Amino acid sequence: MSVTVSDCLKLTSLQESKVLAGHKGLNNIVTAVSVLEYADCSILADGFFIGNEIIITAFVSVKDDVQEQCRVIRRLAEGGEVGIILYYVGIFLPKVDQKIIDVANELNFPLICMPTDRFDFRYSDVISEIYEFIFKDQMEETYFVSGMLDRIAQLQEIQLTIDTVLRMLSDRLRCTLILCNRRYEYLGSASWPMAGRWNYKNILEKVSQLLLHPNNNPRVTIINDVEVYLSKISVVLENQFDVELIAIDETGRLKQSDFSQAAEVVQLFVSIWKYDFGNEGRDALVQAILRDEPTRMRYIAKLMNFDIASINVMWVLIETEKNLTSEDINCRNMRRIIMSKMFLQENRKLAFVDKYEDNVIIFMNKSSSPELDSSLDTEFIKLFNDKDPNLVMVTFQELETTIDAREAYLLIETTFSAAHLIYPKCNILGEHELKFAQNCLLIVDQGEKAINKIIDLLKPLRLDDDETDLIKTLSVFLLDGQKNMEQTGAQLFVHKNTVKYRINKIKQKLGYDIYKMPEAYALYMAVALNRLLNMQD
Repeated sequence: MSVTVSDCLKLTSLQESKVLAGHKGLNNIVTAVSVLEYADCSILADGFFIGNEIIITAFVSVKDDVQEQCRVIRRLAEGGEVGIILYYVGIFLPKVDQKIIDVANELNFPLICMPTDRFDFRYSDVISEIYEFIFKDQMEETYFVSGMLDRIAQLQEIQLTIDTVLRMLSDRLRCTLILCNRRYEYLGSASWPMAGRWNYKNILEKVSQLLLHPNNNPRVTIINDVEVYLSKISVVLENQFDVELIAIDETGRLKQSDFSQAAEVVQLFVSIWKYDFGNEGRDALVQAILRDEPTRMRYIAKLMNFDIASINVMWVLIETEKNLTSEDINCRNMRRIIMSKMFLQENRKLAFVDKYEDNVIIFMNKSSSPELDSSLDTEFIKLFNDKDPNLVMVTFQELETTIDAREAYLLIETTFSAAHLIYPKCNILGEHELKFAQNCLLIVDQGEKAINKIIDLLKPLRLDDDETDLIKTLSVFLLDGQKNMEQTGAQLFVHKNTVKYRINKIKQKLGYDIYKMPEAYALYMAVALNRLLNMQD
């Protein structure tokens, strides 16, 4: 069996707790407990997560910031964690806001609250009892492969990497794992403990010599005079080169049967999820950046002699036509890749271009002079206007690290559909449009009351049946026409003077200047939400 959130709730230390939200996630598998003392999204980098943890926190650092509490829950769910236990509500955290409950329900992320206004409940009670339960379960579960595959199946697509699988196996075996090819070239790793720092290149050089001996577990000195046990097992992969799984065990307690099961998990993961080790080129570099595999990223970049630090611009080309076959999308993307490479070479950009999922990704450097890049995206998209009318490009211009690139791509995944509904005529979307769409989605998540509070601003424009085109005119004027009478007229197929007449009528009906802030922003949000909801229907 495997321990689930529901199983944990039956423990003595949690019997007085209450599940506030995320009931659909109670069957999530729990393999660890972690304390989040400082709840801040800025410190929750991807290395923080090991997946399948249940998190204990009191939200002390963000007790008065509901938005940040919601962001933390989203980040934890995205990182593969399986639930959160809230302590000291009514003491530090004033109350559990409905917005937090809504987010947890949306994500099927169990939100468990310890008794409120009580200071006599200790973290250690829950931690010790859950871990005792987990260790007992693991001792009884002699064959853990199926349970591990169940955990992998619960991961989000972006987490389906060999480093994630090795992390899960490392936590189970309590040892450091390294994956390499037959030439002892690095493919992936997970250290134990998680904060351990190893020079994998040096280790692999030594291992290539030491493991030539017939002794199964030679005792050797590797780092800082620490003696460790080394084990190696070959993993046979279908349609790919075979790989070697190496275990670095400081205790000598690693069972050969457990190590063999770890190799079986790697083999099945590669087979079931079609993980490709053989494609260590530019496509693999894009994948390593967007999946946050830093060691593999640096290794591939070095092979390609590409300076990762020079990347600060990302363009993503997205196909918006529906009902295309995979073959059609691949064919279009190959043409886009070729045209993109030619354009960037002509403009002397240090860049690489390749496919990731169903999109084309472009990473490049910024020019030393901003003027040189000011219209580059516009010129680029013109290449596709005639033959590729359903192509939309999303641009991010100020990426400081590859972590920024991954977060930017995650933002695209969660908000692009909404942004495209709000700005259907726009073939270049930027970070600001996506974040605005994200704000609109947050309002939609809050329910009818929050939506109506904003959309009701348009009520005066709906009073007369013959005035229904006023909302459409205002929407095109603000969202598509850049507040330009001529552009708006062209899109509505009317003269600019007609647009001017309608805008003046809109001002009269609303009773305020639609150009003046903050009224202008509220109105902008209203037409965006109105368009988003109507187009979703």
